Amino acid sequence: MKGLEVVLPTGEIVNMGGKLLKNNTGLDLMHLIVGSEGILCVITKVVFRLYPKPVASATLVVSYDDRHEAINTVPKILQSGIIPLAIEYMEHPEAELSAEHLGLKWPAAKGKAHLIIIVAGESEDEVYSQCEQISDVCQKYNAVDTLIAERREEQADILKIRGEVYTPLKPTMLEGLDVAVPPASIGRLMDEVDKIAQRYDTTIPIVGHAGDGNLHTHLMNDLQERGILKEVRRDIYKVASDLGGVIAGEHGLGKTRLDGLDLYLGKKSLDIMRGIKQVFDPNNILNPGAAIV
Repeated sequence: MKGLEVVLPTGEIVNMGGKLLKNNTGLDLMHLIVGSEGILCVITKVVFRLYPKPVASATLVVSYDDRHEAINTVPKILQSGIIPLAIEYMEHPEAELSAEHLGLKWPAAKGKAHLIIIVAGESEDEVYSQCEQISDVCQKYNAVDTLIAERREEQADILKIRGEVYTPLKPTMLEGLDVAVPPASIGRLMDEVDKIAQRYDTTIPIVGHAGDGNLHTHLMNDLQERGILKEVRRDIYKVASDLGGVIAGEHGLGKTRLDGLDLYLGKKSLDIMRGIKQVFDPNNILNPGAAIV
């Protein structure tokens, strides 16, 4: 994204950014608006920069018997000089459940945990070379199987299974959290979430964006029925914060995640955010009660 047109609560129209490749003039108001969850203004126009579609792509499913080995492989892939379009993490039961729900077949029969790695390039040879390098790295970290989907249909099925993983969980799932930690701390986060699940005698499925350190932990209906939902949620937030992370990696705070804000943001940061809100929206008419407290 390169530019925005926004309408302020006062009715004034302001343009930020535009059709420029470089712009370092004044404070970066555009990126302040991005992710502000509708509390500062109303976006009426967006200027995007478009990029050509890659000539070739492939999706790898790399399987492990130990999820720590899966997660520990991620930084090694990035350190190899290859930057995939995405590195996703799924555990086998959720992958099978999602595939069954969609009437598809999960391609990996081996392993308890899987990395889904998407690569793209300017030629099939370039993509194949990247796949070989990634496969070599994964083998060093005890991958038990590596599958490569080259056909568009196969890639689409894998991504659909990953994308729809939440749907079959919905009948028993109350909410999905959005914590993010430094990528090197994902394994520790998983272990701590397992301890929390054991302490509260529940199940907390985990799916996430391994390359970004962003994990979605799913809280099930039984927690609300037993009156312990807030305690479990806050324990997960605290673990993420203690590991140098945040309580919302990509989905924002809205009104439901404000109870963990104090674990990450100090008083001064909150005061600055409240001050910005006051400047943009002195009468508090835009999405009141969201994003900040």
